[in-house]
Order: sequence, then C-alpha cells, then structure tokens
Amino acid sequence: MATTECATKDWQTHKKSCKRQNFILRVDLCPRYLINPRVTRTLSCPATATFADLHDALQISFGWKNCHLHEFEVLSHSEFIGYKSSFSPGAALLLISPDILEGKNQEEKDKCSSNTVLYQILDGELTRGKTMLYRYDFGDDWEHIMVCGGRADPSVNFELLGGEGHGCAEDVGGPSGWIKLLEAYDSNNPTKDQRQTIDWFEEEAHNKDSYGLRGAAKYTWDKEKLNIALKELDTSSLSGDALSILLVSLGKEYWFDGMYVDVIAKLRSKTTVREVTDSISAMKHVRNAIQNYLAIIVTDAVFMLPTYLAINRELIEYVKSGGTVIFGFMIANLAEPPTFEKYFSSSGWGLNWKFGTYTRDTYEVNSQAHLTKSCKATLESYGMKALSLKNAKPEDRVYAGPGSARNQSPAIFAKYGRNETKQGYVGWLGDVNVEEGTTKLLLAMCGF
Repeated sequence: MATTECATKDWQTHKKSCKRQNFILRVDLCPRYLINPRVTRTLSCPATATFADLHDALQISFGWKNCHLHEFEVLSHSEFIGYKSSFSPGAALLLISPDILEGKNQEEKDKCSSNTVLYQILDGELTRGKTMLYRYDFGDDWEHIMVCGGRADPSVNFELLGGEGHGCAEDVGGPSGWIKLLEAYDSNNPTKDQRQTIDWFEEEAHNKDSYGLRGAAKYTWDKEKLNIALKELDTSSLSGDALSILLVSLGKEYWFDGMYVDVIAKLRSKTTVREVTDSISAMKHVRNAIQNYLAIIVTDAVFMLPTYLAINRELIEYVKSGGTVIFGFMIANLAEPPTFEKYFSSSGWGLNWKFGTYTRDTYEVNSQAHLTKSCKATLESYGMKALSLKNAKPEDRVYAGPGSARNQSPAIFAKYGRNETKQGYVGWLGDVNVEEGTTKLLLAMCGF
C-alpha cells in the first residue's frame, strides 16, 4: 500500500516495491437533468493512468463512440453537481484537454491530458477532493460529474464497480433529447416524430441499440461486457517488438470463439494474440500498431461501417508504414456487397475489390503470387467453400479457381503503399469455414 510518505518525498526509494492505490471515481452523467433513470458509473482507476486514458475509460463505460471533442475541468468546489448552465460556467481551477501542448504559451492552469497523471490532480495539494467535470460533445454538452469516493488496491486496468442506467445516444440532442427519446418509448401511442426517433436510435445512431429502450431496457447496462472492453485498453504487456497479432472483432458474435477455436489456437502457438471488441480500445491499439503488431486481422464486417472511419484511417497508416492487415473470418459470411465494395473503394484504401463467386470448389495455388518461395512450399491445392473477389492483380491472387473463375480469388495478399522500404500488405481470406489449408495460409500471411 502506498503511504503519504511513499507517494511524495520517499517515492523514488519505494516505487520498486510499492504501488499507488487506485482511485475510486463516482461519475454521474448530467445529474441536474437525468433522474429517472440516472446514468452513473463507479470506476476503479489506476493512479498512474493519464487523463487521456481516463477519457478512453469513460467513453467505454458510458457507451460513447468518441465522435466528438472533450475536455476535463477541475472545479473550485467539492459538491456533486455541475454548472447550472453551459453559458455561465464560473471559474475552474484547471482545464485538462488533448488540444493543449505543453510549453506552448498556455495558461498555467491548462494541462495536456496525455501528460497529466491522475494522482497529480487527485492527490494534488490544491486539487485534492475537488469535483471534476468531463465534458463530451460541446454541442450536446454531456457533463460527467466526477468525485473521488475512496481508494482501492492497485491495478493496471480500469474496472467498473457499479452503476445504473442505459448509456445515452450520440447526437440525440443532449439530456433534453435523451429524455424525449425515453418519453417516446414510454408512450403507448407514439407520434410519427417519436416513431422516427425510435427507428433512428435502433438503426442509425453511432451507438445504436437494436433492442431499444422500452420498459426495463432503459435501466440496463452490461457491466461484464464493459469490463472486458476496459481490460482491452491495457497495452502495458506489449513488448514493443512488433511480434504480436491483433484481432479486431467489433461485431463479435457469441459463437465466434467456438467456431474458430482451432485457427486461433494455431496463432497462439506462434505468438501472443490480443483481441479488441470495442472501438475505443481498437483505436488505442491500432494507433500504435506498427510498434507492437506483426499483423492485424479484422474478423467481421462491422469494422467497414462509416462509424469506424477514424480507426480505418489509422489502419491504413499502419499498412503504409509496413504492417500487414488481413480481412477474414466472419466477413465472407456476413458482409453485404455494397458496404464491402464502398469500404475498399471510397474509405481510403483505393482498392476496386468486388464480390465474385460464392461456391465450394477446389482451388489451386497461383504460381505468380508474390509470397516467398518457402511460403508457397507450405501451401497446396484444397477444397473450400469461399467468397472470391474480382479485380485483384494477378500477382496478388494466392489461389485461383477453375474455369471462368480463374480471374477471381478466394485468397488475396496484395502489396500496399509506395514506400519500398516499408512495404505493407492487405490480405483477404474468403473461406467461410477456415479449412486447414486456409489456416496455413493465414499463418504464412502473418509471417510464420
């Protein structure tokens, strides 16, 4: 346990054997307005986490999708309330923002979130015990009021200890818009506008919920699922030698692990495999992927939706820097042709890949494929039920089909980027069942 002495003048002496305790933060979303139900979360937070890390944890905990700007403020009082109005905020002791650059003529009370650690504020002489405010989306103005409610055993992960209320919708119009949405669900005879709002939330919102908010649903939230996503934020165990594999599974189905248990076991026999299932943790890992990951495997078509455009940009930069991205697993089963084709042609990839045949056949290794000779030697012709793609270059097609399908391929490994010293690759695996031959090819694409 870290004592006061440990945490101050004697910290350098004791830090190897003594860790700072976590802070327990009680977070209440717009408590002046959201009353039935309240939307709250209680988080155990590593003391050495930065405010940038806390931003990620709050995004996951409340179900946000990181679509808007944010900032933190340390207020001058210790009450569990926010500002009466966004137009009359009053004085804040500190402003902590991702847009503030250290040493760039900012005010003394302005801090950069990436360089400011929780214990510096929560244990600071002037700021200890003060109420903090996390403001997200300056248009809808979501105020998350935070107070420290105690300490907990040290950990490397954020953890949700409790809470209440379904997370609010992005772009719903702030607290008043959320209340109107709840009223629409409570209505026995919703108006045309209310029905349209309900349809928007269930089908189009960035953080949509197809189950809706009728009855008890507005009180529900999945603590276990959110804690899994919070654990995914941790990158401390990554070695930095770019030897691990990252699975990006943003639309993961309950049957995924059972269906692909053998191929994932083969990957784990070769190296460390990490998986992210939330867009916030995915962004954190993909942004620093070139330092940590030999390859990234996108496992489902949810990633191709416009909602995840920002992560996709980081993925493209990873490939341009010499990384390998492979699209496979559930994508061939679940992707819709218009979404798939628009994703590769218009989202930054610049690839004209289109759906071809979807059939079971025996496919032969393409002698022109630019895999290494040793990789080609491990591959052989085999039968698979697969979705082939059209318009790939001849040398990018690892396997070729019979007859008229010879210009299509169920497996593609394409060079990407113009920097020859940092050549990246984009792969496609259209085998819907992941046969043994496809597992061999996946390992080869990953560099094993």
